[in-house]
Amino acid sequence: MAHATLIFSRHGESQWNVDNRFTGWVDVDLSAKGLGEAKSAGSLLKSEGIKVDMAFTSYLKRAIKTCDLALEAADQLFVPVTKSWRLNERMYGALTGLDKKETVKKHGADQVQIWRRSFDIPKTECLKDTIARVMPFWEETIAPALKSGKTVFVAAHGNSIRAILKFLEGISDNDITGLEIPTGRPLMYKLDKDLKPLSCSEAIEPLKFGKYLGNLDEIRAAAEAVKNQTKVAAPAGGAEDSKIMSVKAREIFDSRGNPTVEVDLCTTKALFRAAVPSGASTGIYEALELRDGDKTRLLGKGVLKAVSNVNEILAPKLVGLDVTDQAKIDKLMVEEIDGSKNEWGWSKSKVGANAILAVSMAVCRAGAAASSMPLYQYIAKIAGKPTDKFVMPVPSFNVINGGSHAGNRLACQEFMILPVGAGSFKEAMVIGAEVYHNLKSVIKKKYGQDACNVGDEGGFAPNVQDNNEALDVLMEAIAKSGHSEKVKIGTDVAASEFYTAEKKHYDLDFKNPSSPAEMKKSATQLAEYYKAWLDKYPFVSIEDPFDQDDWDAYKHFMSEVGQRVQIVGDDLLVTNPTRVKKALEVGACNALLLKVNQIGSITEAIEAATMSQNAGWGVMVSHRSGETEDSFIADLVVGLRTGQIKTGAPCRSERLAKYNQLLRIEEELGSLASFAGTSFRNPK
Repeated sequence: MAHATLIFSRHGESQWNVDNRFTGWVDVDLSAKGLGEAKSAGSLLKSEGIKVDMAFTSYLKRAIKTCDLALEAADQLFVPVTKSWRLNERMYGALTGLDKKETVKKHGADQVQIWRRSFDIPKTECLKDTIARVMPFWEETIAPALKSGKTVFVAAHGNSIRAILKFLEGISDNDITGLEIPTGRPLMYKLDKDLKPLSCSEAIEPLKFGKYLGNLDEIRAAAEAVKNQTKVAAPAGGAEDSKIMSVKAREIFDSRGNPTVEVDLCTTKALFRAAVPSGASTGIYEALELRDGDKTRLLGKGVLKAVSNVNEILAPKLVGLDVTDQAKIDKLMVEEIDGSKNEWGWSKSKVGANAILAVSMAVCRAGAAASSMPLYQYIAKIAGKPTDKFVMPVPSFNVINGGSHAGNRLACQEFMILPVGAGSFKEAMVIGAEVYHNLKSVIKKKYGQDACNVGDEGGFAPNVQDNNEALDVLMEAIAKSGHSEKVKIGTDVAASEFYTAEKKHYDLDFKNPSSPAEMKKSATQLAEYYKAWLDKYPFVSIEDPFDQDDWDAYKHFMSEVGQRVQIVGDDLLVTNPTRVKKALEVGACNALLLKVNQIGSITEAIEAATMSQNAGWGVMVSHRSGETEDSFIADLVVGLRTGQIKTGAPCRSERLAKYNQLLRIEEELGSLASFAGTSFRNPK
């Protein structure tokens, strides 16, 4: 019969675990994945009904945080915690900070294994020395607590835990060096009165008594990953679990009922799925979205050609490639397999941007898994961004629809609210939802129940007569919600939709066949119209205020108001690095709207974002009006730390899929994430 319970947890994955470096006593923090592992450990304690009486940890913050987060997740923060240097990791001496695989390449696997795990080696702290350091603390502090019948939780390090396990399990000097302990997985022992472990049928060899909590197959895989930290991959193909085994595309349907492309990419590790969106208001310079054009089927919008191009053209060339080579794979698809170009770069007109992007997104997801990283952290890595601290974006909620997205007379395509005064992404979501519901009640009172129907992106499309009326309705809702001090306004004008090139005017009543002359404005007059908005309403962002070819109008407007407001290029830039470069030369705008399907590959999207950020621009990651349940852009905005995202109203599940993923990411990151807030244009 069990007298006491002892649970070990190696700290969650640290940042140097991610970098595959020898850590020792260097006080590195947990990675984003490590934070999640620590919380998961606590959740497992809670689900098993384990009530901890006391906890012990080291003086290194990766173990301290693991202990605290696990106890918090277990709803047991009241548990007393004792810290001791004796539970610290082994001191690695001259190995500290070195890349494990590079060290193997230089000195050989056998020599590194001796340095890394040998029981008794000179000139640095070996496992034998670690045992000599740890066991007095066991005997004097931990063991007495257990003898009194306590349940004890120990959050420590691979070698300090290994030292105690050698004693409990009776493992030999030779065998203890091969014991792999995965990060963040609780290992439980039931002990008798003499602190002898009771047998356990679920123990994983070489253990005989310890039981890991959680999925045993996942734990075996995690232990194997620890074992492989010093294995050097074969140069031709990469690790087996990062090789592409198959790629298969299919035709699915987006949120507007139109066909789109979905891809399943399989490695030996898992299946990774990605689906591409499509837009209603599209710029003429976007990469080609390949449609079938067969008017007898799905009004010509089918994507069977794009699906076939994935299955028959791309897939055979991709099998066997390493998913962690994102740039290499994207370049192969864009430049070599497709190869089509126009004056603005690679157009994807042969294979289709929708075909290439679906594969590119799936490759990115698979690359993250092969690298044992959350998707947002992996995106940060391949984009050259920090992977230890992250920025949560300000959501830009599209709450009133017009333009091509609605049947009312509004010229502007979107009016948005930005809760820049919130203290977190979660609070921003709460504010957005409260404004949205107050807006619904205001619209219902003014225009009737029918006006509360929602558009493609979840916003309302009331029968307002002009832009100013819509803004007044929105301001009333913001005031009614009680969030006036925390909410700013943005708009997507989508001016290309109502520009007449022959007459060089913008028709603000373009949906009215009898549009009066005073509603037709020159670029200069339209700029003055916007400036009046800036004086009257709390605008912080204006997207596509002029036609996609009206460079002079953009330049003039930037010189007038560029210091006051964010001027975003969407149709103007189409996420194209070449057009971004021209806009920089002209001085046309100061922000990029980042839509991955406009350019057609993750690598090119990252390039456009990086170029914009390096120039001091803002970058707003964006959805499309035709969306799927794929939440890729939520991880993208965090990975690229752009500080702002628009993905519709807090309504419709294909929009909430992105917002809810951001809530999960913020929860997972905890103190490793800050909210962009008022610095959303250039987050720190």
